[in-house]
Amino acid sequence: MNRFRSGLSAVGLAGVLVAAGAACGSSSSSSTPTTSASAASATADTVTAIPHLSGVGTTVQLNTSTMSALTSLGVKVTPTGTATLNASAGSVTFPITSGYVEIHSNKNFKPGYIVGSVEHDGSGLTFSAGAKSLAVSNFVVDPGNSMLYATVGGMPDVPLLSLDGTNVKVSMQGSNVVLDGTVAELTQTAASALDTTFGTTAVKAGLPLGTVHLVASGTTNSYTGQTTEISRLSGQSTSVALDPSTASALASLGVALAPEGTATYTASDSEIHFPITGGFAAIHSDTSYKPGYIDGVLLHQGSGFTLSKGSTKVTLSNFVVDPGNSTLTGWVNGGEVAVPLLSLDGSAIKVSNVGNTVHLDGTVASLTPTAASALNSAFATTAFKAGLELGVVHIIAAGS
Repeated sequence: MNRFRSGLSAVGLAGVLVAAGAACGSSSSSSTPTTSASAASATADTVTAIPHLSGVGTTVQLNTSTMSALTSLGVKVTPTGTATLNASAGSVTFPITSGYVEIHSNKNFKPGYIVGSVEHDGSGLTFSAGAKSLAVSNFVVDPGNSMLYATVGGMPDVPLLSLDGTNVKVSMQGSNVVLDGTVAELTQTAASALDTTFGTTAVKAGLPLGTVHLVASGTTNSYTGQTTEISRLSGQSTSVALDPSTASALASLGVALAPEGTATYTASDSEIHFPITGGFAAIHSDTSYKPGYIDGVLLHQGSGFTLSKGSTKVTLSNFVVDPGNSTLTGWVNGGEVAVPLLSLDGSAIKVSNVGNTVHLDGTVASLTPTAASALNSAFATTAFKAGLELGVVHIIAAGS
């Protein structure tokens, strides 16, 4: 049962979130969320959705001319983290770690017939020359906006590659969805960063990095009902008000909590805030839609919190909220592999609109068995139990 989504008004969310961006293979944009019914008009639209991506990976066939140009500048490109290089094929593969994808049968669907958010946490590339280097990682493919975002120099949500899907081909490989032929080109932001790092003016926006081959696995479903889609979530934050009993339990164990990265902590109300850095939302007009009428992902890259006692520290970070699975995943001590940390119970959720944002209050976040076990092991205790309430969640969501 999708408890996280109960009580959320699709009409309310559609009215306050703004979606924009070019479709895969299109430069058109929209200032408002689109629905499959209005966009399809006379054309029937069946949507194939993969609500919870579990792999496999995105492979970039590196452009030989671009690689030669970088080599002439003394710049070497190497994979990092869980990325792998196939030297003989001249390609790099980045494992898919989470995400949500929808493919519309109506190719005229706006802003694009392929939408969603595909995450590649824990992998990336390093551009280096001598003692100088530029690291890019934690890629987020946003087909609705035809963009790949990345963490660059420790800063998440940087537009790194423009994705030209004019010649994209969609097919099935067993139970996997395959997207072939998208060309990835450096954005102005990426070109400027490389020029600045290596003291050159040779790197230009539009330079093709390579051709993309994306294989996405997960359980698919389909629907034809009216749906509002917000192609890119851009803010604002997910906050957790620490449960007083849990706070007391931590204090009795001598365990302190502190924010990490871009997270902030308000001591007066024991609330910790994690900025939303991206994501996607699909809201079905049929509130009885199963497993739940709101799907997608909310990303919080570059933030987290640390629990510490003496020299022992456990850092939880890079959170991904999956409303479909009612789960929050994240990294433990920078492990670069997301694990389920919190279960989300939204049975008492309350929703309100404030300006151009929507507020979701009342979801209860509890420790998963994975999180409880990690904390017990780190602090040599048995006090952390699965189901221990961490606190109440407050989400402020906006789109762009």
